Amino acid sequence: MNLFQDGDFVPQHTFEWCVGASLQMAHNLVNSDVRSSYDDQQQLWELARELSAPSAFRGANPRGWAAALDQMGLGPYELVSVPDYADALRSAAAAIHTTNRPVGLVMWRGRHAWVMSGFESLGDPAIHADFSVTGVRVLDPLFPHGSGTWGPSPAPNSLLSPEELATQFVIREPRRWSAELGTGYILVLPLTAADADDA
Repeated sequence: MNLFQDGDFVPQHTFEWCVGASLQMAHNLVNSDVRSSYDDQQQLWELARELSAPSAFRGANPRGWAAALDQMGLGPYELVSVPDYADALRSAAAAIHTTNRPVGLVMWRGRHAWVMSGFESLGDPAIHADFSVTGVRVLDPLFPHGSGTWGPSPAPNSLLSPEELATQFVIREPRRWSAELGTGYILVLPLTAADADDA
């Protein structure tokens, strides 16, 4: 399953605005019109930053990212921490399959944002509870720059193996803004309306 179409990818216009670009890409993956401009990205980043309080660095954290998706009409979304890597990938794939909306991946121990736009699996998430994710479609707004610490940015719509994704999608310990989440792999996860009512 893959939500991506040509034109959905948006690079971040500054080295700080990965969440702003990820918000634009989430919109593009769901809607037919494309949001990609500098001014729009800045406004979305500022919205996420306002919704991120408290933030020690005056930046946009994943809590603000999830809240901004809701305010944009793309929700409901929730921020979750999954202790097991394979379970995190299954949770992300199942959410995409159920909602037809992308998942946010909190990368680099909380320092960067990617969008998961699709997946490949052994087994159908709708039928097989024990399905396994064999590939993850990703959009890194920092492409083509990458990181000297974490490695290169995959090209837009790359299909990464779980092992390849694991070099940059790593477990994260709680911080001040996320103390209640627990240690795990952090996802900005789309919910169905029914799931949101039960949450």
